[in-house]
This record gives sequence, structure tokens and C-alpha cells, in this order.
Amino acid sequence: MRSIIGLMLSEEVVAPTIGRLKRAGITEERISILSHPNTIYELVGCAPACVIKNYTAWGAAIGVGIYAIYGVAASMCECSLMHFGQEYGVLVFLGSLLAGTFVGGIIGALVGVGEAEKGTHLYIQGTRLGGKVISVRVDDENAESVKHILAMENVRGVKAL
Repeated sequence: MRSIIGLMLSEEVVAPTIGRLKRAGITEERISILSHPNTIYELVGCAPACVIKNYTAWGAAIGVGIYAIYGVAASMCECSLMHFGQEYGVLVFLGSLLAGTFVGGIIGALVGVGEAEKGTHLYIQGTRLGGKVISVRVDDENAESVKHILAMENVRGVKAL
């Protein structure tokens, strides 16, 4: 079972759209009207905090990997050229890992902020302007007919999840 979603721009199209879906054999239990951002995020995918957390973790991991290579090279060069002890090399390496975690995490978080609303921007902004998001749970064989009905009712951003 999959969901077909779309944005209805005004309250006036909600009742006619639901009526047309019912006449096509879609039961009322399979039709949901959403207007709260958190419900839309749950339907479409991960909430922004979840997306940002994932990108931050990946960024930190990549930063650690890159800075670890730098840290090993820097600690080996500085210790042998400047005749420092092993403790100094370990500190340079650990400092590089910490810097990599921080820089990678920040970059990952910034990318995550942009990605967080990519798939939901139309629906979230539409509901803020008074629209409603319709979600219809359908079997694969009914998906195309539901998409067609929603398109006939001028529902925007119709897509299958």
C-alpha cells in the first residue's frame, strides 16, 4: 500500500475532491486531510531535526576521516623534524580528529538544513497559506486513477510516496 499526496490550495476544493474519490471507490478511512507540518513531515519522510542529525553525523565522520590523514602526516613530520616526543604527535593527531569532527559536523548541519525541506517545501508553505494536504492510501492498481482524479481537481504537487 502506498500514499498519494497533493496540495489543495483552498478549503473549497476539499469536499468535492473527497466526493469524487469516494465515487471512484476509495473509502473514507483511506483519505486523510493534513494541515499540521509535523504530520506532513511524518508522511513524507524524516522531520527536519532527523535529517539535520543524519547529515551532521555523516559530515563529522567524513571530517574525521580527512583530518585523521592530515593528523597522522602532521604528527609524523613535526615529531621527526622538530625532535618532539611521541606525546606531541598524539596531541596533534587528536587535535586533528577533534577539528575534523567539528568542521565536518558544521558543514553537514548546514547541508542538512537545506535538504530538510526539499521534499516538503510545497506542502508546508501551502498549508501555511491556508491550503490542505490530501493523502490517499491506495493499492498499486488504484494509484494512477487516484492521481488522475487529484489532477482533475487541480490538486498541486501530486506524487506517490
